[in-house]
Amino acid sequence: MERVVVVIPAPRRRRSPPWFGAETRRALAAGSAVAGLALVAGWPYWRGHQGAAAITLVSCAGLAVVGVLLATGGRTRRTGLLFLTASVCWAANWAASWDAGIGPMMSPYAQAEFYLALGVGVLLYPSGRLEYLADRIWTAVACVILLGCPTALWVTSEPEWAAFRGESVWWPAPFPDFGAFQAVLRVSAALYLLLALSFAVVLLLRLPRMGRLRRLLTLPVTVALAFVGISAAVTQKPIMEASIPLDDLLQVYVVQGAVVVLVPLTLLASGLRLRIGELTVAGRMLRLTAPVSVERVRDALRDVLHDPTLELWFWAPMEETYVDTGGRPVTIGPDGEAEADGDSAGGRWRHRVLSASGDRLAVVELGGALRDHESLVEAALVAGGRALETARLQASVHAGLEQVRSAYRRLVRAETVERERLARDLHDGAQQRLLALGAMLGTLEAVTDDPVVKEHARTCRAELVAALGELRALAREVRPALLAQDGLGPALEVVAERLGTRVKLDVTARRFSGEIESALYSALCEALSYAVDRAGASEVLVRVRAEDGRLAAEVSCDGAGGPAAGPADLPGLSGRLRALRGHVEFDGGPGRGTTVRMDLPCE
Repeated sequence: MERVVVVIPAPRRRRSPPWFGAETRRALAAGSAVAGLALVAGWPYWRGHQGAAAITLVSCAGLAVVGVLLATGGRTRRTGLLFLTASVCWAANWAASWDAGIGPMMSPYAQAEFYLALGVGVLLYPSGRLEYLADRIWTAVACVILLGCPTALWVTSEPEWAAFRGESVWWPAPFPDFGAFQAVLRVSAALYLLLALSFAVVLLLRLPRMGRLRRLLTLPVTVALAFVGISAAVTQKPIMEASIPLDDLLQVYVVQGAVVVLVPLTLLASGLRLRIGELTVAGRMLRLTAPVSVERVRDALRDVLHDPTLELWFWAPMEETYVDTGGRPVTIGPDGEAEADGDSAGGRWRHRVLSASGDRLAVVELGGALRDHESLVEAALVAGGRALETARLQASVHAGLEQVRSAYRRLVRAETVERERLARDLHDGAQQRLLALGAMLGTLEAVTDDPVVKEHARTCRAELVAALGELRALAREVRPALLAQDGLGPALEVVAERLGTRVKLDVTARRFSGEIESALYSALCEALSYAVDRAGASEVLVRVRAEDGRLAAEVSCDGAGGPAAGPADLPGLSGRLRALRGHVEFDGGPGRGTTVRMDLPCE
């Protein structure tokens, strides 16, 4: 799990334009240096071809500038260094124009290194690693072809066969053979074309595996470099012939350099698009979070960053823990690290956000695909800094309310446990004692001859039976054995029989936890009692259904009543269900009957 700390900055005044910082100055310096190297390396050719010189110098400088700018990023550092290397290699490639010394033999290697660095740099962009097997295979094959073919050319040729006729050319050819040289040219041309086509295929295969933001960023670069690679392979074919003039060889280099300009231009366009996206984040965050609420801030971040799985947790100072949007505590390590759980497995990315004063503010967990867009994530968090601080206050209030709910929920659970204990005590204790006492009175009545004693014993037994019936009724009210054994439906049937009113039951046969069943049973009994005793109903309908992790119950009757009277007459019903994260609605009026709707989580 990677984590990044984002500090919401306090407003400050800038002293210099943000687009002309140290990175930009270094990039311009590197571009000027590489352009100077290209100017020196190709000076014999540039004196008669000023247009070609301008195109080549611009392409070398542009690629170097883009490379230095990319090298300043954490994940694009390798791509930037490879692009800078490619610009130096392309500048050194023009040493062939001197037609002397080591320049002619070095030129094919510089050209090969240029295309290799450019291709691998694009495969590393923007994640900073070769993510797919096809990328790694292509890189290995490209190393073999782009380094092996130039070696085979100078090993089997004389310098004049390869367009170099200078007297001081250093060209140590150990096995010059014109027939072998021509075969090497044909094979090299085919391999270059095959390598370029396979590179285009590899680039296109990567696109479906990328996220939306990353695809938007890499698609223009992919198309541009695929075009550059194929163009380079096609233009390379004419110079894969023996005894080509040096001017024709250098003219092909000019065409290839002109096409290569597309790469830095496309990268700059993609970077500009990303920066524009970062600038528009502020406006979108302000629009999406007004008015500010915990849920709106989370949903705004999900919308801006195109990540529906984004999670947002706020720091609650009073409780000294992080809480979710509902105020419930979450388990997070001391520095925003996740504890060992399933949600924090690979593929997730976590930000710890600090306020302007350095205090803990929030933790944002995002999908792993957004690692490649860290600047956009930081821009969204900074733009929403004030909204995050306001939402943190709301989350703290929610956390306090959640503590109250938790305490009430514990009371309800304790009440349920106590009811069960009391029901067991009544059944196993008092009822058994009364039954034993009844048996003793029966024995006394049977053995005595005194009619007065017999009459008193009979009267005592009758009173004892009545008391036992009342005690059993009380035990059923406290915790019906039928509810524990068979569930809500059978238990409500017994209640409906005792009411003396027509009651229709439509109750799911599904079983739930004892806490849920006990709470809903008590609430339904209270609602039924209200419908019969207070509303004067002659017919009652009870429905209980479970859907999507929620348990919904409805008690409707034809008796008079309404929402104004309902809550006042059912004070315990709402509190009991809300303690379990449920809620109650009352509806009704003269001529419309009364309806009580209850909803609570069941999973």
